[in-house]
Amino acid sequence: MDSINWRDITDGLTAFLRGNIISLAGLLLLIILLERIATLLADRYVKSDERQHALKKWVRYFALFFGFLCVLFIYGTYAHKDIFFLVGLFLAGVAISLRDVFSNFIGWLIINSPKGFSQGDRITVGQLVTGDVIDIGVLRTTLAEIGVWVNADQSTGRLVTIPNSFILTNTIHNYTVGNDLIWNELPVTVTFESDWEKAERLMLAVAEKDFEEKKESMLEQIRKARKRYLVRYNFITPKVYVTIAASGVLLTLRYMVSARRRRTMDDEFSREILLQFGGESAIDLAYPTTRIYRKDGPAASL
Repeated sequence: MDSINWRDITDGLTAFLRGNIISLAGLLLLIILLERIATLLADRYVKSDERQHALKKWVRYFALFFGFLCVLFIYGTYAHKDIFFLVGLFLAGVAISLRDVFSNFIGWLIINSPKGFSQGDRITVGQLVTGDVIDIGVLRTTLAEIGVWVNADQSTGRLVTIPNSFILTNTIHNYTVGNDLIWNELPVTVTFESDWEKAERLMLAVAEKDFEEKKESMLEQIRKARKRYLVRYNFITPKVYVTIAASGVLLTLRYMVSARRRRTMDDEFSREILLQFGGESAIDLAYPTTRIYRKDGPAASL
């Protein structure tokens, strides 16, 4: 087997660059021009921001790949015997020294598969971060973070960038795949002396009023989800569960809500329930109390 003459290879590359500098510069300008035209067309004819952003990214990837192939073709016509060796050497170097980059690229392929997620989805990555996906790059994914010090599913204002290889080693919880409906619960505790059955009816009425307004939209989302997943619901109507708690009767309102409106609905339902309970003398909200019983007198509450 002939030994590798590195000097000949480097001299060949230098001569190639000197002899084809004008062709390579023209090719670069042509690719930049075509990418710019495609970007302008996307801005003009694609109305959806999400699709527009995704299309621009794919145009950029295609431009880079097309440019690489063109350079490879030009060099292949110049140096037939060296091209295969250089390509093989390049791929071996990528596999060894850019292992993390390769893992991120594999993660990107999985993310863009039917089993992955898309821009706009709300996801939780293991125990790392929860947020809305705003960008999916070849190597990294960017999330608009929610939660953390904000005591709700609302934005913190921070952007979190994580490598795509996270999908290979972490569990992904997707709030919005198939549909964006999730179950939420609102606990309310009334005193033992209260008419808890009436409180239950009032809470249920508040949730059912909202449910009737959104029923058709919810059912449509569930029908679409069932075409893709084996999703089963015993019921989707609001329900109140009753539990005996330490300080009173715990009434837990369970209802279906859009993932991005969980805090908003908590606020609306809480306000309406407080208004309803405020007009009822037989219903009192409970709070932690201590009762002391004395043999020589009536009981006292603290």
